[in-house]
Amino acid sequence: MVKTNMKIPRGKKKRQFPLKINKERLYGPIIILIIVVSIITIISLTFFPSSQEGFSELTLLTYNSSEDTYEAENYPFFIYRLRNISIHFIAKNFENKVTYYQLQIKATKLTQNLSTLSPLSTGYYYSMYSNNTYEKILSPATNTEKKESEEIDSHYIWSPTVVILYLNAFIDLMLDGESELKIVFELWKFNTQSNEFQYSGVFTFLELDIRWS
Repeated sequence: MVKTNMKIPRGKKKRQFPLKINKERLYGPIIILIIVVSIITIISLTFFPSSQEGFSELTLLTYNSSEDTYEAENYPFFIYRLRNISIHFIAKNFENKVTYYQLQIKATKLTQNLSTLSPLSTGYYYSMYSNNTYEKILSPATNTEKKESEEIDSHYIWSPTVVILYLNAFIDLMLDGESELKIVFELWKFNTQSNEFQYSGVFTFLELDIRWS
């Protein structure tokens, strides 16, 4: 067996040169990235607004006299021509600012569509109460109150307020012989810039059958 001693020459060290970057080639990707980020930002602000804008709540309640409590159940199914019925509403201010509210109550046909974008248009409803009947200024809820909003007696809550529902000749004329109706409760907010109340997009309603007695 022959042993061969071979010396492997060490490779020469390569000289390192500074990396040359073609700045002109980077302009295109950077511009595209800026455009994409801008589009994402616009979409986020448009379709996913900041939670800082806040919101309002409107709920209908019934009074349980046996337990002296208000409940979000046992709503009436009928409204009578010869006697009134009552319902209570409650509103909460989570708007992160002092808000001046107004509640508008309207009777309309059962088939009438409702929208968060616009209130019921004149001609499609009978306003059961004058606009200044139910108004209240509420302070904003604190972060703690937003998480624990069970207490009714509070500065940011429009405490349970009774509303008397009734039928009259104007509602009969609007219904045009129909035996069912919708009573809509719309929450409006005062706009200090335009100096008027504007629809908040918050509403709730009752669907009732009409009975004679």
